[in-house]
Amino acid sequence: MKYRCRLTITAVCLTAAFFTASAPVRSFAAEVSSSAALESGMETAPEETVETAPEETVETTAEAMTEETMEETGEDWPAEPSIVAPSGVLMEASTGTVLYDKNMHEQHYPASITKIMTALLAIENCELDEMVTVPHEAVYMEDKGSHIALDEGEELTVEDCLYAIMLASANDAAYALAIHVGGTIENFADMMNQRAEELGCEDTHFTNPHGLPDENHVTSAYDMALITREALKHDIFRTIAGTTFYEIQPSANQPDLIPMSHHHKMLFNGKFHYDGVFAGKNGYTTVAQNTLVTCAERDGMDLICVTMETQGQQVYTDAATLFDYGFDHFNLVDIGGSVSGSTTASIHARTNGVESGSVVTEEIPVQMKEDGCVVLPSSVTLGDLDADLYYDTENAQEGESATLEYSYAGRVVGQAQIVLPSSLVIPVETETPVETVVPEETERQEGKGFPWVYLVIGIVVVAALGGGGYLFVRRQIWKARWRRRKHDGKDPVYRRSVRRSNVYHIQARKKRRWWKK
Repeated sequence: MKYRCRLTITAVCLTAAFFTASAPVRSFAAEVSSSAALESGMETAPEETVETAPEETVETTAEAMTEETMEETGEDWPAEPSIVAPSGVLMEASTGTVLYDKNMHEQHYPASITKIMTALLAIENCELDEMVTVPHEAVYMEDKGSHIALDEGEELTVEDCLYAIMLASANDAAYALAIHVGGTIENFADMMNQRAEELGCEDTHFTNPHGLPDENHVTSAYDMALITREALKHDIFRTIAGTTFYEIQPSANQPDLIPMSHHHKMLFNGKFHYDGVFAGKNGYTTVAQNTLVTCAERDGMDLICVTMETQGQQVYTDAATLFDYGFDHFNLVDIGGSVSGSTTASIHARTNGVESGSVVTEEIPVQMKEDGCVVLPSSVTLGDLDADLYYDTENAQEGESATLEYSYAGRVVGQAQIVLPSSLVIPVETETPVETVVPEETERQEGKGFPWVYLVIGIVVVAALGGGGYLFVRRQIWKARWRRRKHDGKDPVYRRSVRRSNVYHIQARKKRRWWKK
């Protein structure tokens, strides 16, 4: 009976333990099955849903942050227009301020606007009168696209090639110019990418000088604006990119007269003409669609407009819309002419390029070192902007420069180089010589020290006398040898001296004998 009770109790405990352990297992199995179902649902979901959801979230968050910032600061950027192009940017050339952007960092195929970078490298690395020889590959490209029918071995000047690529969008001329500058297409593509990186381009990778289709040949609207901004610093680029008609004259190595017209319709009188447009470049391939770079100027303000992957003539409508927005809502203001003596700015110190120390806001004197400008919305004055002064502690000496940067509504709108304020100058530490007081007794002892100068003079005199005596003896020996050679081995001088010596000795002996007597 005793053992039956023990068995019953053991069975009850085991049963209870079994049911207690089975509950977590069932819940874990349910979780596993639900997670598996979720993963399978994600795998079968369309790619568009997976890709677009994060982008929409990021854009919404960015818009919300911008709105919050504007509400806090009370600053408002002019309402932006709407364009059809999936990507575009409007940039002020002198300051680099972005006035409008729509997916400006989105990568696209650039087509022939690539040639702006090709022209920039040629201008920076060649003289305009250098002769360019057309290589075999330029004439017989597999997909030549637009060209001016150059023949192998023909020669053109660099200037003629620039007109050909910017007006006629000639791929054969672009190829020949790239070989002339870089040696090979690969080397020239490396030069393009290196120069783009120097200009701050982060979305660009070039593989050829003309823009013909290549899946690895991409850029963005913002990067093309940066490249165009650099090219506009060269007067020859402005001249070529704004010329509507040009003729390559025949020569000994190029017998044909080659006329060409610009393809950019906003430069010509007509439906798409826009007042102020002074330069530009358009491109088209079936993959890239229409790409367009346009530069316009009004009231001393140069604007750069870039649109990507646009259908048909809409590229010109979008460009005109952005130019209207820029010229109607913004003004270019000279900082030096608007700041009277001093301004309030936040001071930022940098050490080895890294900001160090706390930011202090104070009144600083403004003495211009290099002219600078800001781009302001029409209803805003320079006093409404936020000013920041940046300087390097390594170069914080008197007369060095500092950067005075202005921003509005969270955007940098311009900067200028000013003389570093005296309150920020770090004095150079100079080592002061330590004066040592020498006791009078020590000075006297030093005055009575060993006369080393006389010792040196004595050594020199002894050496001179010894050298002179040696040379005299050597001279006598040489004269004796010369006399022996002259008198058949006999030295008459020596013989005379011997005779005299013998006479002297004989007389001396006689005297000594006389003395002994």
